[in-house]
Amino acid sequence: VKVWRGDKLVRTTYMALLHDGVVAPHAAPHGTHLAQRSARLMHPRNPYKDQPPDFAALARFDPDFARHVRPGRPGGGASLDWSAPDAAVALTRALLWQHFGLRWRLPAGHLCPPVPSRINYLLWLEDLLRLRPSPRADEQAPPPPLVLDIGTGASAIYPLLGSALLGWRFIASEIDEAAAEAARANVALNGLDDEICVRFTGGGGGGGEG
Repeated sequence: VKVWRGDKLVRTTYMALLHDGVVAPHAAPHGTHLAQRSARLMHPRNPYKDQPPDFAALARFDPDFARHVRPGRPGGGASLDWSAPDAAVALTRALLWQHFGLRWRLPAGHLCPPVPSRINYLLWLEDLLRLRPSPRADEQAPPPPLVLDIGTGASAIYPLLGSALLGWRFIASEIDEAAAEAARANVALNGLDDEICVRFTGGGGGGGEG
């Protein structure tokens, strides 16, 4: 998924979406081969590794997302109308709410992060942290990791998912003031102000955008 800030145009490609685990095999050209490649790139603990999002199931509980869903062919599942610029945003919002209990909003013109790939990065980081020596029996268990997310973007996707999935705490920095305000709003929507601190760090230009 790419965003050009000038015209705020969101464009998607089947390959990128398969890599991020959000297109079912029947929905893409040469779908089986690409889906297998996508699955190999997914972290073993990623909930989307072997089960891509079910668009029809998501649509049943989300009218906003449902307007982007197209009925599938016989023997296949539903597909998404990727020609709509806000389809990716609707998908991310539906996944975060229905699968992780996270409320989420994204102002126009900001990067929409694919949920499966962001979970991948968090799980790989968790694997690295697991390489640390375990505390001895007489030692107190360490507190949850405190993670610095540089360039959190308006989505604050890593802090939100990291807190919901792994119980981590975050300091999320952002140099774009509008993005920082949107990130704070997403944190507040979920009552995570004690776990996630969003800091506007000044400067100009855009941030990392998740």
